[in-house]
Amino acid sequence: MDLRAAETPPAAGAAFDEIAIAGAMAGVVILFFGWVILRERAGRPTFVSRLADWSADLVQLPRWVALPSALGLVSVLVAGWGVWWDVPIHMQNGRDEGPLANPSHYPIFLGILGFCHAGLLSMGLARDPLPRHTVRLSRTWRVPLGSLVITGAGLIALVGFPADDLWHRLFGQDVTEWGPTHVMMIGGAVTFVLGIPLLLAEAAQVSAPRTSGFIGRLLGALAITVCGIPFAFLMEFDLGVPQFPAVTQFIIFAFLAAWIGCAVRLWLGPGGALLVGAAFWTAHLFLWATIWALPDVLTARWLLLVPSVVIIEVVAAILQPKRTGREIPFVVVSGVLVGSLGMYGEWLWSKFFMPLPQPFDADTLPFLLGVSTIAGLGGGLMAAWMLSRLVLTGSSAAPPEDRPAPRRWFGLAGLAIFAVLMGVFGVPKAPETYTGVVGFSDVTTGGSECAGTEEKCLATVTIRLDDPDVAEDAVWFYALAWQGRPGGDSTGVPRDPQSDAPGIVRTALEPTGVPGEYRTEHPVPLYGNWKTLLRLHVAPSEMVSFPLYAPDDPAIESSRGRAIVTTDGQQVETVLEREFLQREQREDVPTWAWTVGYIAVIATWLALLLFYGWCYNRAAQPVAPSTTRTKETV
Repeated sequence: MDLRAAETPPAAGAAFDEIAIAGAMAGVVILFFGWVILRERAGRPTFVSRLADWSADLVQLPRWVALPSALGLVSVLVAGWGVWWDVPIHMQNGRDEGPLANPSHYPIFLGILGFCHAGLLSMGLARDPLPRHTVRLSRTWRVPLGSLVITGAGLIALVGFPADDLWHRLFGQDVTEWGPTHVMMIGGAVTFVLGIPLLLAEAAQVSAPRTSGFIGRLLGALAITVCGIPFAFLMEFDLGVPQFPAVTQFIIFAFLAAWIGCAVRLWLGPGGALLVGAAFWTAHLFLWATIWALPDVLTARWLLLVPSVVIIEVVAAILQPKRTGREIPFVVVSGVLVGSLGMYGEWLWSKFFMPLPQPFDADTLPFLLGVSTIAGLGGGLMAAWMLSRLVLTGSSAAPPEDRPAPRRWFGLAGLAIFAVLMGVFGVPKAPETYTGVVGFSDVTTGGSECAGTEEKCLATVTIRLDDPDVAEDAVWFYALAWQGRPGGDSTGVPRDPQSDAPGIVRTALEPTGVPGEYRTEHPVPLYGNWKTLLRLHVAPSEMVSFPLYAPDDPAIESSRGRAIVTTDGQQVETVLEREFLQREQREDVPTWAWTVGYIAVIATWLALLLFYGWCYNRAAQPVAPSTTRTKETV
């Protein structure tokens, strides 16, 4: 037992030496870019300055756009690839020894450093000609608003790294993509791209050659397209271990599909939405192929997006929004159809391609589609706002009568719709407790009890529910065993029947014909380091589980870390699923501390999102001909 305790990865913060090494790595990058920016502001060019000028001449964009955008996009792709590698590792292996013990953390960390400093580099390289609206940092230093968007996103992501370790020390680890500090890091990465189209629109004000004509429209369309990177927040659904209600997938996907699809279609014209679909599939195929090449790593699947982009193209062909000035009817109709008909198409696709627990139960579709229809409407409003901001920014010298309608509040309304839907439906709950009697059959070893020893033991599980109707109304009801491959060793480890990946097993619970009785389609592991449960999700947000097995975890001092061993014929009660999937979370933390922690993270994000909106709105404001340069800055 002592030996096992010593080998058990920590359930709270990382070791100090790993923190020091990671801090030193960040310090080197910060000092380097600090040196570059100081030299640049002093008028003493560096090789980075010369590279920026060369890239600006090459692509015919301002120096404060060309090199920083390239650095940021490459960095976010590197970080995204690391996340696609990291999340499966935790699902298959469990937690790790620290930030440097997991190889996937290196591309994530370096990617975050890269796109954070892309914004700082853009600010450092900023010199005339500059956009009409800038932010004055000193008497001689004014920076574009797109640079501030990138820098703000990069800073929250970079702060998320040490904040993540602090959060783990205070509250224990939360093994989910949507943990508060994980959202800081991933959210910073996926919102950094909002600065790219704004920078291009600001470049149009200084008559950059590549912002006009077809090439300019295509670059702008691609810049808006990459703003769909927040689809990454659906990764837990793509990997088959979602820890949040099914409706959140419908909300996020419909909102983003309507927002980005409508925005690019309005910007580019015919084929714009199809470009979004092509980019979506290109990115996912690249991630799938590169992760598949790694040995024994669980690969993700993804929704189709094709129904949504086709719907948007058809609606645009009928309404002709750019010719007739019907942008608002276009985004409203498209958003509603994307959220309803488009998401129904995604559900049909999920029956063939998505991993368990999809497809979600057909009886829940009216609820899921009703909520996603509202989310699609919100996404359409966001598209109208974003396009009005970008067009107004790029054409701020045009006479007032030729300028498009400002649509100032559309973005706030769209964001409010999304936030309210996620706030109402996105928090897992356990309003009721259900009970069932568990039975084991086809046991490989260990007798009928399969008593959770280190000896390999798999069993087909049968559960007879006391309430036969509860599973009839469930969004999903299936068996999951995960984190069964500590240290990455795959020898003799059961493999998932859907993906042939070790360390995770997902299998359907099939009715036996007896009312309220279900049996696993495949055997599940009940030994060693596996954590095995039957997952029950009832709409809208009830997420509970029947715990079957979990090992004793010496690193977890609370009662959640003690072994769970279910015997044949035992009656089992449900628990809030998060308490089992995230055993590492501490129980001794007072409620007020949790409240303060969540409020701090949410407030930070709300402030940052409002700051993004301010930057877009500020850049789009017209400038009176008589306004002086001094009055144009803030």
